[in-house]
Amino acid sequence: MGHRLVARLLGLGARVTVIDDLSKSGERNLAPYLTQIRFLQADLLDAAVARDCVKDHDICFHLAAKIGGIGYFHKTPATSLRDNSMMNFNLWDGAVSSNAKMVCVSSSMVFERTNIFPTPESAVERSPPPMSGYGFSKLVAEYVARTYYEEFGVEYVIVRPFNAYGPGETPGEYVGYAHVIPDLIKKVLAGQYPLEILGTGKQTRSYTYVDDIADSILYVTERVENDDFNIGTGVETTVEELAGKIWKLSGRREPLTTRHTPGLRYDVQRRVPDTSKIMRLGWKPKVDLDEGLKKTIEWFKSETT
Repeated sequence: MGHRLVARLLGLGARVTVIDDLSKSGERNLAPYLTQIRFLQADLLDAAVARDCVKDHDICFHLAAKIGGIGYFHKTPATSLRDNSMMNFNLWDGAVSSNAKMVCVSSSMVFERTNIFPTPESAVERSPPPMSGYGFSKLVAEYVARTYYEEFGVEYVIVRPFNAYGPGETPGEYVGYAHVIPDLIKKVLAGQYPLEILGTGKQTRSYTYVDDIADSILYVTERVENDDFNIGTGVETTVEELAGKIWKLSGRREPLTTRHTPGLRYDVQRRVPDTSKIMRLGWKPKVDLDEGLKKTIEWFKSETT
């Protein structure tokens, strides 16, 4: 997602500094832009690095996080909570002494235990807090943004992408290390049969293409301060339906047959945003799921040939 935002910013003529520890294939994704940006391979857990990142910039887009799929969340709950929270505090502490506007890239996982569907922004105040370490770290990030504005006057925007996908995210070595789309594409292209699905397959998500997310982040950043927005299509798709689309678009000719592995503790069964707030501001997504999946599958094929 971050590299797509970099491309948009460069297209607007912005002066861009990128901080990345390269733990998630960032170097390959950033390669086309390295001659046009200031790049630092560094860790935002270092408070001095975070201060330098914010200094002398008008806007800081904070996308850094310990992140992965549902399997990753279960393997690293403490690391996700600790490191993600520390990065937030380091960056916002740096922002106190600068005039930077902070953009907090949160997550739909703050709604992990909601029972309000479609889920509006206000549900964050009416739903139980997340139980997963990752989900709670994102809720902490939102509190950091709000409280640093209340006490120190640091301007902010909170954006919550719902189930980002697209070229650039590679699958991992175990099920759930990455998000569901790269995981399924890898297995389908590898010829797996029957196709393995984590959980019942009845779980629903609202998948949002990375270019739409990058565009929406810039859209709200340019127009509002001290507010929060859900980002997504609002279209609800089951994992089984998603698998069927990937199967067909990948060119598999056999009838799709699936086998199911036991779900994990924090595998949310339903997730769909109410996007009316950002729509009223004038933004709407451009890439539907079929088109986005085609682009993502083609990228996977190009990476493996």
